[in-house]
Amino acid sequence: MNYRVDVCEAVPQAILRVPRQIRTDRLGEDLSSGMRALGAAVRRAGLTASGSPAICYRDEPATDDAILVDFEIPVEPGTMLGPASGAEVTIAPAALVARTCHRGGYGGLPSAYLALEQWMRESGYRPIGRATEVYLVGPDEVTDPGRLITEVRIPVTPPLALAVELTDPFDEVVRSTREALSDQGFGILTEMDVQAILREKLGEDIDRYLILGVCNPGLAARALRADPRAGLLLPCNVVIRATRPTTMVETADPRVLPQVIQQPDLAEIAEQAHRLLLAALDRLRSAGSDAR
Repeated sequence: MNYRVDVCEAVPQAILRVPRQIRTDRLGEDLSSGMRALGAAVRRAGLTASGSPAICYRDEPATDDAILVDFEIPVEPGTMLGPASGAEVTIAPAALVARTCHRGGYGGLPSAYLALEQWMRESGYRPIGRATEVYLVGPDEVTDPGRLITEVRIPVTPPLALAVELTDPFDEVVRSTREALSDQGFGILTEMDVQAILREKLGEDIDRYLILGVCNPGLAARALRADPRAGLLLPCNVVIRATRPTTMVETADPRVLPQVIQQPDLAEIAEQAHRLLLAALDRLRSAGSDAR
């Protein structure tokens, strides 16, 4: 099965949560039982479910034949649950999640997790929380395993850097990088030859290392109008460094900026800058010799 992975923003929502054990050799049976218990807890509390049921794996280690999980379902806020109910309602905060969809029996679910792990390795996203399985079509609804649909979600944080690794010579990569950035509207404001500086000032010798300070005037003007503190991270540094036998081109992901200064108004501008920088790196990748 081919797994398509995408990233989305999970909105804040009230979650009813019931902890239970599931047995690895009776997964379908225990999932059905847990979903029935979840539905009963919703009814006892007089709540209204507002989404599909899910399980979230807990941090506690599994035994040989059982795993402790939280059965969860989104609900409309408000609860009459007492301490003896064994359930709780919490507010799940907004989160960035990587997700993919598995169709079929639960025996094939490890392939979905492997696809997510491979995607994270290749994209630079890092997991920052527990995996959740959302049962879009669960065993309480169908008896044919082939009709089951499970969405696997993992909270992630975006990569701090955008990068491309090339086998072309260093000087050729520098020239190509200048052209690719110019084509996307970036001007080069500063240029720092780190190798030469360290050799002159400290007598130390490192591999070739160049830092270009680049700026897209239109985006910079919009960012400064939105928040003058955006200038703290301008210009954007593009690093070109020899890694023998390859050459690496890297730049900080501008989408990190709104998170650093906690300014959501910059998110759209940062997203546009991200697309332009990514386009420049994609041009390098297609025109040069990608080391991968």
